[in-house]
Amino acid sequence: MLDREEISKIKKIEGEVRGVVFKTDLKYVEKNKSKEEAENVKKEVQKIDPDFNHDKIQSMGWYPLWWRVLILLVIKDRFNWKDSDLYEMGRMAPTNSFIVKTLLTYFVSFKKTCYEAPNFWVKHYSRGNFELTEYSEIKKTVIYRISDFKVHPVLCPYLTGYFQGIAELTNKGSNIGTEEEACPFREGEYHEFVIRWK
Repeated sequence: MLDREEISKIKKIEGEVRGVVFKTDLKYVEKNKSKEEAENVKKEVQKIDPDFNHDKIQSMGWYPLWWRVLILLVIKDRFNWKDSDLYEMGRMAPTNSFIVKTLLTYFVSFKKTCYEAPNFWVKHYSRGNFELTEYSEIKKTVIYRISDFKVHPVLCPYLTGYFQGIAELTNKGSNIGTEEEACPFREGEYHEFVIRWK
């Protein structure tokens, strides 16, 4: 269970996020646990903040970013999940998000998807400067950097998995791996996610 001090810190997080992320998260819990457990997660989040009403959330609406952190922490705590579980949840998110699936229909190549990734970001998050700093078919490497996004470490494994999931959807048949090689929670100046393929 989250303590009051942690909840108080989370509530100070600035920024907004699209409602679709909550629907994607709960869909994953429902699929991998049960519908009942998804309902329990909703209730637990609502106990902490009565303003959170999942049933009234609009997919394209903007909502507090701290809710994003809260729901992931509730899920992690409730199911005793590790970072590897959050990574897997993030990896499956692109297949559960209608926004991502819609956008990916326009970008038929992996290269095009990589260059359009910053546009994916601004459609989901109101804060964070997202940039593609390297795309190399010779080195078989893609590097994304997100600055001004020291939000909460619970998002790090989730986002690593998310970028892995996008890469798997658009670069099928390749042996792909994604790592967060720099992080503001590990004394870095920004998040840096590196995708490599063979």
